[in-house]
Amino acid sequence: MGKIFVFLPMIMFMGFFLLLILGFLFLVFKLIKKSKNMAWKGEVIDKMHKQRRDFDNPKRMLDFYTIIFKTEEGKPMKIGVSAQDFQTKWQVGDKAEKKKGELWPRKL
Repeated sequence: MGKIFVFLPMIMFMGFFLLLILGFLFLVFKLIKKSKNMAWKGEVIDKMHKQRRDFDNPKRMLDFYTIIFKTEEGKPMKIGVSAQDFQTKWQVGDKAEKKKGELWPRKL
């Protein structure tokens, strides 16, 4: 009977921790599925580069690269990209298509 009082808090903690992990994984898979189910065609209208200071190391700057597409429906779509894609692959005015089932748009 004494062992249950020792192990019950550990079991409850592990169950709660497992529930948090499963919730996070569910959210990630749901967002990926939503992205793959989208389909659109559009044009690059802007490129954004933002720098932010790292919270852990204030001397270090973090770079974020975003391509903004305007879809045929007129809605803006923001896609985060790598520095290489930002500088070489996408230019303002490029046409792009995101097909259903694919994760990233491709150049037309």
